[in-house]
Amino acid sequence: MIAAGKLQEILPQRPIVYRGQNIVSLSVLAAALGLAVALVVNPSNTLLFPIMVIVALIFGMLLVTPIGGADMPTVISLLNSYAGFSAALLGFVLNSKVLVVAGALDGSSGFILSVIMCKAMNRSFTNVMFGAFGQVQASAAAAQEERVVRSANAEEAAAILSAANKVVIVPGYGMAVAQAQHKVRELYDSLTKKGVDVRFAIHPVAGRMPGHMNVLLAEADIPYDRLIEMDEINGDFPQTDVALIIGANDVTNPAARTDQSSPIFGMPILDVDKAHSVMVIKRSMNPGFAGIDNPLYYLDQTLMLFGDAKQFVGAIVRELGGGH
Repeated sequence: MIAAGKLQEILPQRPIVYRGQNIVSLSVLAAALGLAVALVVNPSNTLLFPIMVIVALIFGMLLVTPIGGADMPTVISLLNSYAGFSAALLGFVLNSKVLVVAGALDGSSGFILSVIMCKAMNRSFTNVMFGAFGQVQASAAAAQEERVVRSANAEEAAAILSAANKVVIVPGYGMAVAQAQHKVRELYDSLTKKGVDVRFAIHPVAGRMPGHMNVLLAEADIPYDRLIEMDEINGDFPQTDVALIIGANDVTNPAARTDQSSPIFGMPILDVDKAHSVMVIKRSMNPGFAGIDNPLYYLDQTLMLFGDAKQFVGAIVRELGGGH
């Protein structure tokens, strides 16, 4: 419930932390384990079971709440792993081999996926779970207020794209939320007809799960050979005329390379800041799921295209003469 709330931005994206948090969480966990042992020793005391369930639910909330919104995909994968292992244990109780095998496969695959996602972000599993990652610092917020951004409308964006020879589109979770993948396909078609070389840069953890962007773009029938993984395309950004970012934040943040104090320092990113021009479709200047500011938005070659991704891309397509 908490993970879903953070993904839907119903709950705050920042980690919710307080003094003595670890002591409280460990105490609740110890209480749940104690109740479990008591139930095993005295199974006739049925009153302990609902109490143990409530205490376990409280521990689950305490475990997820301090984790930032950027790490919710990893947490969801891990929670799925927990469900699988629980099913496997239940299989032992019920003497069901099918439940044991299915639960073990579900649990192990979820855990492996969580570890892979952590490695893709160049962070340890323990850092994701217990590092309170994504906390917004006051200095970053103050810096955001002082800096100036340059913006453009759909007509100006279309003119820049038309004049380019090489364009790299970087899709992110904002594209998925706006369901803009089909409009992105129309943009791809319009630019290709004008002789522009259009490719898509795919970050391994863009979106909410690995492969999320690949699935969405495949759904829109974008040729698979146009989808280029991060390691392959990063070397091409210096020769790219325009990098068009659609709803991607943290995976394009150059602070991961340069700012050792940044929570995402060391995370592999797409080197969009090396392109000749950068355009970012974004609803506002609010930070992404990591909860930190993105210096990319204040660079001289960056133009912010404020608006809903689906509507803005559609407006660009119309300006290019490909609208319906």
